[in-house]
Amino acid sequence: SLHERLDAANIPNIQAINGDMQSILVIRLSSMGDVILATPLVRQLRATYPSAIIDVAVAERFADVWKHNPRVSNVFAVPGSQPSGVPASYPVPLPSRPYDLVVDLQATARSRALIPQGSRSVMRLNKHRLEKLALVYLKRRPSTVTPIVQRYRNVIGALPIVVDSDGPEVWLPEDSSVGAFAREPRAFTGRIAVAPGAHHFTKRWPAERFAALCRELAGQGALPVLVGGQGDVELCSAVAAISGCSVEDRSGAVSVQDTARILDTCDALVTNDTGVMHLAAARRLPIVAIFGSTVPDLGFAPYGVPHTIVEHEIACRPCTHIGRSACPRGHFLCMQGITVETVLHAYTELIRRHGN
Repeated sequence: SLHERLDAANIPNIQAINGDMQSILVIRLSSMGDVILATPLVRQLRATYPSAIIDVAVAERFADVWKHNPRVSNVFAVPGSQPSGVPASYPVPLPSRPYDLVVDLQATARSRALIPQGSRSVMRLNKHRLEKLALVYLKRRPSTVTPIVQRYRNVIGALPIVVDSDGPEVWLPEDSSVGAFAREPRAFTGRIAVAPGAHHFTKRWPAERFAALCRELAGQGALPVLVGGQGDVELCSAVAAISGCSVEDRSGAVSVQDTARILDTCDALVTNDTGVMHLAAARRLPIVAIFGSTVPDLGFAPYGVPHTIVEHEIACRPCTHIGRSACPRGHFLCMQGITVETVLHAYTELIRRHGN
């Protein structure tokens, strides 16, 4: 259930605004983690404007995040990226009618091209580029870390909003059928989800370390369950083979819902800083998150669930805000410096504090 409070500091008569705000479009195209982190804002908009049309625009490959979300009126799946040199103003399956409010959480030329002409009010994300540059190139850590969920909410800070403290959500058809997203406390299963993949190399803890972790978990009586998409099949197969223990390889999922259902059978997740981490948070799973070339100061730590961050502090972190294809200094100490014992201890403490 939602833990709601009304923040009406700017506009006290919310009923008048409800009557005026008839249509809202929220744009967040990619990536999967960013799209999932936009779901609390849509939930809060729905609580604030219950009778409004609330549409979302999202990259086609991430549309499953919204597919069964009952808070959304229409999901517009935007085709893949344009070839280099092609203008951003290309045809997309969006309505031609204007919106009362457009919330642009992508804030790029591509997202601007999606905004219907005549929309009454457009609010865009402040991407804090200087802060990110200072963090990556000057190693200047922010005095206060603002989670991305909060930054998205700040975009509409001039409006009243019914705020809640819940995390992101990804609905399954079975959730929609009962009309509630209250995740029940799980019975202990002994199954531990392990996600060794990540799009960028420098965000991946080495495969042999994941394999050793699986051996340790199996030695404690747990069943490691490898999760990932179709691009993670080869890596997960290697982890399973190297581990030499009983491992359930469930990689190769073709949809967000497939992975969510697997996560729902597990007690916790051990993962790199990747989209599966945010999906697990959306399914209310405790998380051990391993950060390498990126840092939680960027605002992308798991949100709304018990979690532990594992990282190895070295002077060159972060070297990027999204990840790299290789360590720019060649040593990869940000990940090589994280031991299996450290991750296992983090998992054990997480379960001791928050598990069944």
